[in-house]
Amino acid sequence: MSCDVVEAPDWPAPEAEVGEKTVFRRMFYFGTIFAFSTITMIGAVTTFFALQWMPVTSYMGLFNTLTFLLWNYLTIGNLFNASFFGPGYVPRGWKPANKEHEKKLQFCVPCDGFKVPRSHHCSKCNRCCMKMDHHCPWINNCVGHRNHQYFLRFLFFSVVGCIHATIIDGFALYHAFFAGWYQRYGDGTEPIILLTMYSFIALIFAIAMATAVALALTFLFVTQLRYVVRNRNGIEDYIHGKSLNMRKVHENDDEEEIEWIKSLGEWTYPYDLGWKRNCREVFIGLFDGRTRGNGTWWPVVEGCTQFTFTIDQLLQKQSKRGRARIITIGEDFDGTCCGSRRFGWKIWAKQPIIDGKCLKVSAGETIVATRGVSGWVYGFRESESRNKGWFPIAITNLKRNGDPKTEESASSEEDKTDDTVSSEEKKDQ
Repeated sequence: MSCDVVEAPDWPAPEAEVGEKTVFRRMFYFGTIFAFSTITMIGAVTTFFALQWMPVTSYMGLFNTLTFLLWNYLTIGNLFNASFFGPGYVPRGWKPANKEHEKKLQFCVPCDGFKVPRSHHCSKCNRCCMKMDHHCPWINNCVGHRNHQYFLRFLFFSVVGCIHATIIDGFALYHAFFAGWYQRYGDGTEPIILLTMYSFIALIFAIAMATAVALALTFLFVTQLRYVVRNRNGIEDYIHGKSLNMRKVHENDDEEEIEWIKSLGEWTYPYDLGWKRNCREVFIGLFDGRTRGNGTWWPVVEGCTQFTFTIDQLLQKQSKRGRARIITIGEDFDGTCCGSRRFGWKIWAKQPIIDGKCLKVSAGETIVATRGVSGWVYGFRESESRNKGWFPIAITNLKRNGDPKTEESASSEEDKTDDTVSSEEKKDQ
């Protein structure tokens, strides 16, 4: 794709903050400890067998061992940097220097300030993250503007290192099984690898873990590369899809809705600068883990402005509020994963626990429902708009009245980080 680019303006921008979490709190967390432990276990076991399979007394053996240790070093180093630097947080209470810009930006209630373009509020970090992609438990931090390249490097070297480990451990296991045959019929140059019960268990476990990690992270790495080539992240990809869908005319739309849809005009994603420029925005240099920009103002496609994306987000939220409906709860629901079992195995198996938490509700309550999927409804109480969650549609009057399901959704990131209001709504609070 070739396009004309309008470079980012030199307007005042907030200094990206590291956040309240100390390095100790980031590193000593279940996710990071598990990640470091997995890397260490695979590295230690594989190195042990690499020295037997290809001893360092030969140049090839030395090269093999040093290369594998290099993958370990680069994986751990980039994992640490991704966690340490973080995505860059928007300062609490931030306001744009130009007051006219406030009405074009979203206001974050928890942070008591405006969101910079492309930022989103993370409920786990309780901060607005610059160019947020997702919250990663393995680094105990969000992936965003400042650490995106470090995170991509971590994924790449993890995959390469695990593939290398699988090859080493696989050949070691092969030679261990056929050690007797090689002793009888070999020429004496084959590696002799003797296994004890404990080393055999460790070898099998290392192969299983390395294979699983390689497969899982390869999928994530390819997904992230697709985002980089398009200059998007996971949340923006979802919002972009909603922007396109919001401009589609449906059969049951009335004339007023059709006129409103036509008034929106054609949608152009403002940050897709062509795949070469998109890649340069993230990958500055081979040894430089930074990404371009200040995290606030961005280069955009000609014909778009710095606020094209944020204005459309405000329109989406306005549209979503218009489609929301008030429903009545008919039965109690304790808000636990196991509590939905009494509504049938099908409902229990399809509970969208990855898409947010369950919401405890009582019979007779009224809930604002914004969307639904697979027998579940997502909503909140008007008195507690920030306490959102899922509950079975079977306990609501939606099921009994035969009402259509609320808006289907394939992603949760925007709703999990949706504690925003427009500047006009803020004035009314």
